Amino acid sequence: MEITGGHLRFCLSGGAGLKREVKDLFHRAGILVIEGYGLTETSPTLTLNRPDAFRFDTVGKVLPSVEVKLAEDGEILARGDSVFLGYHKDPDATKEAFTPDGWFKTGDVGRFTEDGFLQIIDRKKDILVTAGGKNVPPANIEIRFRDDPFIQHVVVYGDGKRYLTAGVWLDEGAVRAHLAREGVGPERAAEAVQALVQRRVDEVNLALPSYETIKKFAVFEAPLTVADGLLTATLKVRRKKVYERFHDVFEGLYA
Repeated sequence: MEITGGHLRFCLSGGAGLKREVKDLFHRAGILVIEGYGLTETSPTLTLNRPDAFRFDTVGKVLPSVEVKLAEDGEILARGDSVFLGYHKDPDATKEAFTPDGWFKTGDVGRFTEDGFLQIIDRKKDILVTAGGKNVPPANIEIRFRDDPFIQHVVVYGDGKRYLTAGVWLDEGAVRAHLAREGVGPERAAEAVQALVQRRVDEVNLALPSYETIKKFAVFEAPLTVADGLLTATLKVRRKKVYERFHDVFEGLYA
C-alpha cells in the first residue's frame, strides 16, 4: 500500500470482467481490487462488492437503491429509480427492453450465491442449448483458453447438437517457435499442431462436466480480424458472424 501513497483503501475495476488471478495477485500485495455490475441503461451500477463484503468470483451484492431478480431462464432483471425509462424515439426497442410488468431485461444470465452475491454467467443471446437440453454458456469454456500462449481465439459451437465442437485460431508466431524448438519439420507440422491443440483442449475438458467438453475442433489458419467483421473494435469475437462465415466447417465436425 505504501507504493500508492499509503492512503489507498481499495480500487474499483469496471468495463469488463477482471480475472480472479489478477485480483488475487493484487490482494496478496495488499491492494484490494473489487468489481461491480451494471449497464448504461441502469445509470450504471446494479451490484457492487464492498471492502468489508466481497467475493472475487462475483460482481457483488445488489445496491439498496435498486431491485434485481432472475427470470426463469436466468436472465438478470432490474428495476428502480436509476433504471432508464426507454430509448429515445424508439418505442419498439423500449417495449422489447422491458417485461410486461416493468422489469428491465439486461440480456445477461446470472445466478446468486447462497450468501447473496451475483455471478454473471454469459450473455443470454450466446447461450447454447444442446440436443440433450443442457444450457451451456460458451464464454465459460472459451475463457479457459484466454491465457494459452499458443491460442488466440476459441469459439465454441453446438446449439441443438449432441455435443460441443470448437473453432481454434492460433498464435502463428508462438506455434512456429514451438515447432522449431521441438525440431518439427514442415512434413510433420500439421500433425504436430493438431496434437498440440488436442492437448490444450484435453486439459480444459478435465475441468468441465461432460456436456460442456469439446469433442472435436477445427484449426483455422487465417486470423480473425476487425477488418473482416469477425472481431469488434475492442477485439471481442462476433460470435454470430463467425458461425455464419465458417458454418460449413463447424457442421462438418458432426459428419
